[in-house]
Amino acid sequence: MERVVDETGWNQKRYDIRTYTAQNERSRRIGTAGEIPDEYIYIGDKCFLNNGKVHGVTLPAGCRVVGKQAFEGCQFQKAVEFPESLVEIKRRGFAGNRRLRKVVFPHNLERIGAQCYRECSNLKVAEFEKNSKCKVISEGIFDSCTKLERVCLPEAVKSIEKRAFYRCKELKEINLPNSVTEIGEEAFYFCGIEELELPTNLKIIGDSAFFRCKNLRTVYIPTSVRTIGRWAFHGCSRLERIEIFHDPDEIGPWIINKSCTIVCQKGSRIDAYAQEYGFQTEYVELSEELDG
Repeated sequence: MERVVDETGWNQKRYDIRTYTAQNERSRRIGTAGEIPDEYIYIGDKCFLNNGKVHGVTLPAGCRVVGKQAFEGCQFQKAVEFPESLVEIKRRGFAGNRRLRKVVFPHNLERIGAQCYRECSNLKVAEFEKNSKCKVISEGIFDSCTKLERVCLPEAVKSIEKRAFYRCKELKEINLPNSVTEIGEEAFYFCGIEELELPTNLKIIGDSAFFRCKNLRTVYIPTSVRTIGRWAFHGCSRLERIEIFHDPDEIGPWIINKSCTIVCQKGSRIDAYAQEYGFQTEYVELSEELDG
């Protein structure tokens, strides 16, 4: 009788006949090329953890899940080609790959775990294929990827979580889709962003979301934004103007440096906020802005 394995139970049981485990790797020794046989569709947790001898990997054609820390600390010299079957990469799946330069996520990939590419210090490009199903840019996914220059985010993404691009100091440009409703705390902390167009459906800007983005010069806050967290744009030493033409429900302390001017409507709550913290103000009539 054919053995039927419940795929939905893999997250709990983790190991069945279709899971390539660290034990499989020790017995097979797939070599530096890292070609995993097609009979496996799950890559087990810590399967190749800190295996510096593996310089690349060929995932099985039907691979669906890459486990936690599966390839953490490996030294891949070229981008991993993900099969279209892949739906999830778990926490820290490829963290600490210090030679990896590029990653392209397939369109069927739905979930990417926290810190998945953390400290991939030579990673320069991260792209999502067109029509990507990924809706969350997870916590710390590119944390400390200090050479990351280019990111192409999926149109479906709704949330950019805490420290997603923390200390990506070479990231000078980011295209944020209008589907994004929340930017988490320290999401772009100490990034090199020079120009910023916030999404028109954005509701929440978390604490220190753009802290120390020293190349920013002007920011417009969309009227959809209901919360601006503390220190959201603090430490942005070149920021000259922040335009806020509406009154958010919540606004934290010291969202900017004192050298920055808040452009707002006279008599608004934002105006009162600026006076409370001693920020410079420039007044604008909303009708003039709409006409302009």
